[in-house]
Amino acid sequence: MATEQSQQQIRLDALARKMIQQGILPLEDVQQLVLEAKNISKSFATYIEERNIIASDTLLRFKSEVYGVPIVDVFNLEISDDTIELIAKSIAQEKGVLPLEVVDGSLLVALSDPMDFKLLSDLRLMTKKNIEIRLATQADIASVISSVYPSDLSVGDWLPDSSQIEEKTLDGADEVSDAPVVRLVATLLSEAVDKKASDIHFDPQLKELVIRIRVDGELVTIQKIPKTMQTAVISRVKVISSLDITETRVPQDGRAQIKNSRIKVDLRVSVLPVIHGEKIVIRILDTSAGIRKLDASGFDPDTLERFRQTLKLPHGIILVTGPTGSGKSSTLYSALNELNQPNINIITVEDPVEYQLAGVNQVAVNADVGLSFAAGLRSILRQDPNVVMVGEIRDGETAEIAIRAAMTGHMVLSTLHTNSAVSTINRLLDMGVDTFLVANALSGVLAQRLVRCICSNCKVLVTPTVEEEIFLKHYQVVEKNLYKGMGCNKCGGTGYKGRMAVHEFFALTPEIRHAINNQATNELLAELAEKSGMRTLFVDGLEKVLKGYTTITEILKVAEE
Repeated sequence: MATEQSQQQIRLDALARKMIQQGILPLEDVQQLVLEAKNISKSFATYIEERNIIASDTLLRFKSEVYGVPIVDVFNLEISDDTIELIAKSIAQEKGVLPLEVVDGSLLVALSDPMDFKLLSDLRLMTKKNIEIRLATQADIASVISSVYPSDLSVGDWLPDSSQIEEKTLDGADEVSDAPVVRLVATLLSEAVDKKASDIHFDPQLKELVIRIRVDGELVTIQKIPKTMQTAVISRVKVISSLDITETRVPQDGRAQIKNSRIKVDLRVSVLPVIHGEKIVIRILDTSAGIRKLDASGFDPDTLERFRQTLKLPHGIILVTGPTGSGKSSTLYSALNELNQPNINIITVEDPVEYQLAGVNQVAVNADVGLSFAAGLRSILRQDPNVVMVGEIRDGETAEIAIRAAMTGHMVLSTLHTNSAVSTINRLLDMGVDTFLVANALSGVLAQRLVRCICSNCKVLVTPTVEEEIFLKHYQVVEKNLYKGMGCNKCGGTGYKGRMAVHEFFALTPEIRHAINNQATNELLAELAEKSGMRTLFVDGLEKVLKGYTTITEILKVAEE
């Protein structure tokens, strides 16, 4: 129950009073929200917006009516560079304030809480101007801040992989080097890096060029560019990727690099002709982030210990499986980092080399000169390796060579696309590898998927829904509380920020090897694996849900019940 003090505060809070009068929330709920906001030193207005208690447009209208502050559409304004410079980007992001324009010596700003008097006072001192305010939602302000402020990576930080780009002539070549196009492309790429996107999509449509980025596994549209600028934008990306801008009929692959004193990002560029132009997808690899240790990769302690014990074996093959973008390569690099010692010769063959490892001999696949995974692997085995890493087993030939290498005293690490750890057995058999070789050479299979993490800034304890209660009861889970992200500026209103892995590790015991030799079904192999201690993807994911790391919805996307 709310105290007399909170009731008095509510009577003095015009916004809370209006919500009660309009029947949006009952008195008891408002009292509780006021207390919760006070306990974390936030205003009532800010707290209910961060919690998504009511629709953002309804709340915005209420605040405008209560406080007498006009609403502004921040997306339909042109904000000058001079105005942007009045408030530092770090302050704008932290405080959720956007400078709009200077009118008659006063600075017009957009914010979501007009009663934040300390912020208004600080802005007056900082800018030496009178401050006039307009209202906008936290999410809209955060979105515009990301688009109008320059990134930490400037246009001048763009460095193509090769500085000797051959000059080519074509109709409209001047457009490619136009400053607006250069700045636009650099801004798009910088925004993607700032938001920790894994990919950027340039999607040509009938009337526009749509720019999307993949953040935490989800594609989000960040800009729509007029069709008249499409050719110049696509050509600019091709130029910095050392691609042929005169060729628009066939697919092309290139690369580029962004770097400055604090960050280095490699870009893998794929161009594909589609009906409305050329579609470009850029894969972003932040090589400055370093390689994560296995301890920090989200493993359950028991699964990690079993995986590490298998890595210590003198020979065998260990496979990491999962779909594209599930973190397989990152896990392999973490494993190699752990194995890397002066007395061990480690050689890799990769396509491409994503991270450079000190003390490891890394070979890049080059199809143009006949250096495939299979050819590279054959050559590696003549280099006296202790540990061999093959970036991906794509065909039966590579699988056969890798398995035979494991049988002749080498530890081999690689990746494969399968739906589960156990189904890897049938996948190898389908590729033509002999049953005896699979049963005796394979040491273990680590299957993994990535799920979104609940945003730590807006994470709250919630009562399970009816559907969630049924789900938990079905799996005999007695936990009655779950966690959820309510959406805030830091997570862009999604309730999620960052990703983590869920794992299952299939270690081959003598009983399992015998079953494989006897053509056991996937169902029997899975049963034997669980008896020997394998935690399935689903069980590992459910454990992470109960610990408050992610949600049931995320786990059901990637793991079978």
